[in-house]
Amino acid sequence: MINSLRGRIIALCVSLVLLTSLVSLVSSWWSANRFNDQKLLEDINVAENVFKQYLSAKESLLLTAAKVLTADFGFKQAVATQDADTISSVLNNHSRRINADVMMLIDLSGQLISANTDFNHTPSEFTPLMNQLMVNADQSNFIVLDKTLYQVILLPVRAPRTVAYSLVGFEITDLVAEELKNLTTMDVSFIGEDDGVVETSLAEQPKNNSVLAHFNTQTTQRIFGEKPVYRNRLVQLPSLPGHLVSVLLSADLTHSYREFEQLFFTIIILAAITVVIGVLTSGILAKNLTTPLSKLTSLAQQFALGNYKAEFVGNKQSTEIITLVDAFNNMGNDIKERERQISFQASHDSLTGFLTRSAMLEAMESLFEEGAEYTLVAIDIRGLRHINDKLGPRIGDDCLKAVAQRIAEFAAHSKGMNARIGGDEFLTILPARDTGQFKDAVMKMLAQLQAGYLIQSLNITLRFSVGVVHCFSQSVSPEDLMRRALIAVDTASCEHKAIHYYQEGEDEEHLERLAIIDELKQALLDDDGQLFMTYQPKLNIKTQRIDKVESLIRWQRKDGQWVSPELFIDLAEQSGVIVELTSWVVKTVVSQVSQWQQQGITMQAAINVSAQDIAYPHFYSHLAKQLEQHNLSGHLITIELTERDMIENEEQGIKALENLKTLGVKISLDDYGVGQTSLGRLKLLPIDELKLDKCFILQLDQSKQDQFIVESTVNLGHQLGFSVVAEGVENKPSLDLLIDMKCDYAQGYYLSRPLKSEQFLQWLEVYNEAS
Repeated sequence: MINSLRGRIIALCVSLVLLTSLVSLVSSWWSANRFNDQKLLEDINVAENVFKQYLSAKESLLLTAAKVLTADFGFKQAVATQDADTISSVLNNHSRRINADVMMLIDLSGQLISANTDFNHTPSEFTPLMNQLMVNADQSNFIVLDKTLYQVILLPVRAPRTVAYSLVGFEITDLVAEELKNLTTMDVSFIGEDDGVVETSLAEQPKNNSVLAHFNTQTTQRIFGEKPVYRNRLVQLPSLPGHLVSVLLSADLTHSYREFEQLFFTIIILAAITVVIGVLTSGILAKNLTTPLSKLTSLAQQFALGNYKAEFVGNKQSTEIITLVDAFNNMGNDIKERERQISFQASHDSLTGFLTRSAMLEAMESLFEEGAEYTLVAIDIRGLRHINDKLGPRIGDDCLKAVAQRIAEFAAHSKGMNARIGGDEFLTILPARDTGQFKDAVMKMLAQLQAGYLIQSLNITLRFSVGVVHCFSQSVSPEDLMRRALIAVDTASCEHKAIHYYQEGEDEEHLERLAIIDELKQALLDDDGQLFMTYQPKLNIKTQRIDKVESLIRWQRKDGQWVSPELFIDLAEQSGVIVELTSWVVKTVVSQVSQWQQQGITMQAAINVSAQDIAYPHFYSHLAKQLEQHNLSGHLITIELTERDMIENEEQGIKALENLKTLGVKISLDDYGVGQTSLGRLKLLPIDELKLDKCFILQLDQSKQDQFIVESTVNLGHQLGFSVVAEGVENKPSLDLLIDMKCDYAQGYYLSRPLKSEQFLQWLEVYNEAS
C-alpha cells in the first residue's frame, strides 16, 4: 500500500499534518518556555526590588527612631548619670511608640546596660556581636539574638562625647515573610545559616529546618518527566561576618506547567482531527489521480510491446491528463525513429559515421563466416595530437572527417567496410586480390590520403602510417586480425615507414614484448635478484686512477635467459615502467656508492635516465631522499641524459636539471655528437660533462676524421668548462690518442667490461696494484 501512488499521497498528507503539528508543538514549547523564563526573571527582579524597598523603609524607620532616642536630652542625661530607672523607662516608652521589638543601651565595651525586654544572652557571644555592630554604626544590619532574627541599627549616644550606643530593631518573623509574599507573590524565606535561624512564608516548616534544600530540590511529576517546583534566587542581606543572613525568593512553577500541558493537549487533539480530515481528502484526491495513471500505464505497456495504435479510454479528464495522453501518443509516433537512431549511434562513430571497434568486430565475424578472404588496412594519422594542440580540436576533428571521407570514397569502389578504432586510427576491410593488384591498391589509397587538405581555409598536409594484414585462414579470430593490423601500423610508425605488411611471427613478438613488460614489473616488485647493477670503470686520464664508474642495469630471468638491456629499457619507456625501473636503479646505485664509501673507496657513479624520468614530479624528491637516507654527498652521483631526451622538452628539461644540481649531483650529456644539439643550445644546458658517442671512438686510431672530430670536441668542451668522457675505447692506440688530446676520462672494454660490485672491487684492487 505504501509503495503505491495513492498510499504515498495519503502518507505525504498525513506526514505534513504531523510535521506541522510537531513544529507547532516544538515552537509553542520553545516560545512558552522562553516567555515563562523571561516572565519569571522579571517577577523575581520585581520581587527583589519590592523586598529591597521594604527593607529600606524599615531601615529609614529604624534610623529615625534611633536618632530621636539618641537626641533626647533626658535620655542622654540619664545615660551620663547611669540612671537605670530612667533609661529603662525611656527605652520602654520609645519602643512602644514606634512598635520596635528590641531597644537596648550598650556601653562602649559592648556590654548590655539596659533593654526594653528580657531575653537570654550569653555575654561571651553578645559582646563580640555588639563590637562588630559598633564598627558598622549608623548602618542597618540583620543579626540573630536569642534565636530570633532582627533588623537593627546602632547609633552612638553623645553627651557630648560618645558614652554609649543605642540599638533599635524589628523582629523578622513568619508574619514578615508572609507580608512580603503578599507583596511579591513569591515565597520568602529569611535564612541565618550560621545561627540556625529560618523564617519562611511556607505554611508548614520543612523538616530539619532545611528550607534552602526544600526549595532547591522540590520536584513535581509532569507529562514530560520530573520538573523542579521552584525557581529560586538567594539575596545576601546586610549582616555581620560569621553571622551571614540571606533571603530566598522562590517562584512557584506549577502554574506554568499546567498552562503548557493544556496547550500541548489542545495541539494534539487538533492534530488528530486534522489527520482524519487529511486522510479522507487525500484518499479522494489520490483516487482521482491514480485511476487515469493506471490506464496510462497500460497504454505504455502496449507501446512497449510495439502496439502503437492503442488508445486511452476514460471519462472526462483534467487538462493535465489530456496533455499527458497526447504526449504518450506523440511518443509512440517517434519511438521507432529514435530506436533506429540509437541503434546507429551505438554502432557508428559520431564524428566520421564509420563503424565503432566493437561493431567492426561483429561485422568481421559475419564476413568470415562466408568463407571469403579479406585484407585489413590499418591507417594511423601521424602528428594529429600536435595539430589539436597548435590549431585546436575543431581543426583536428575536421581533419579526421576529411580523412574519413577519402577512405570511404576509396573503399566504396572496392565494396569495403570502414571503422574508426582509435582517436587517430582507422581500419578498412577490402576484398582480397592478387599480390600485385593488392599492393597497388594500398599505394593508391595512401597517395590519395597524402594529398593536401583544405581545412577551414588552411592548407594542411597529413602524414600516415599504414599497416596491412592479408587474411588467408579462417581459423584466425577477428580480434587477432585486428591486433595484427595494429601491430603492423605501430611497426610502420616506429620504423618511420609509410607502409608495413604484417609478417608471420610479429604477433608472437608483440605478445612476447607484453610478457617481458609483465615480467619486468614483477621482477621490480619481487626484487629477487633478477635485476642487478654492473659498473664499468672510467679512467681519469690525468691521474691514471679509477674514480668514476657508469652504472648499467642487467636482467637475467629465473630460467637463466638474459634479456637485452636495449630491449627491456625500450619496452619500459613505451609502457611507462621506466619510472619505477629508474627509481630502483637510483636506490640501488646510491646504496652501493655509500657502501663503497664506508669501505674507504670514493667512487663517483653515473646513472642513465630518460626524458620520462626527468619529467616525473617525484624523481627529484626520490633522489634527495636516497642521498639523505644513505648520508651520501650529491657530487658522487652523475645523471646522464642523451641529446634526444634533452630536446624532447628542452625548457622543462633545463628547469628539472637545474633543480637536480641543487642537490650537488653532476649532469652529463650522453651520446654527444650524434644528436641534434646545436652549439647555441649547448651553452644554455646546465651540464658538467660531455660524453662522446662511441661511434667516434671505436676506430679512433684508424680514422683521421674521427680524430679531428674528437680533438675539436675536447677543446670545445674544455673552453665551455665541461669535462669530456670518451666512451668505447677498445685498444691502447686509441687510449694514447685520447691522452695526447687531453681528454679527461676514457671508458671501454680495453679497460674493463661492466662488472658486478664484487668483481669490480677485485678488478680495482688488481689495477691499483699494477699501476
